[in-house]
Amino acid sequence: MHTLPNAVQRERESLLSDAIGILETQGFQSFAVQDLAGYQEPAELVIPVLNVHMRPDIFAMDMDGDERLLGVVEVSTDLGEESCGRRWQAFNAWAHDHHTQMQVFVHPEDLARATEIAAQWHLEPDFFVPVKRSH
Repeated sequence: MHTLPNAVQRERESLLSDAIGILETQGFQSFAVQDLAGYQEPAELVIPVLNVHMRPDIFAMDMDGDERLLGVVEVSTDLGEESCGRRWQAFNAWAHDHHTQMQVFVHPEDLARATEIAAQWHLEPDFFVPVKRSH
């Protein structure tokens, strides 16, 4: 597990849990989740062009395994890191090459900021999913 301040770690765990709840309503049933108790870790993915290994926050599949989703959660403090846009760009490239949907889960109050970051990295901001705070 990453070493984060307790409040940030709790926010991240809540956002992961809430994102899984949203994905379940979309028909996803099989989940691998990074740093959330009760779930196995997602496999590392080899990112095209960069040829580096990265692990998504969530990897989900529907019951038949036909639909796959790569999920990233961004808590408010993560949006201050320059690397989050680069991370989205890398995962988006992998998802595109592997016919996989990508979604980035953020809190509604962070959506405008996340959209600005996506634009800076020349990404279409159509992969954001606002998640109300429930915890």
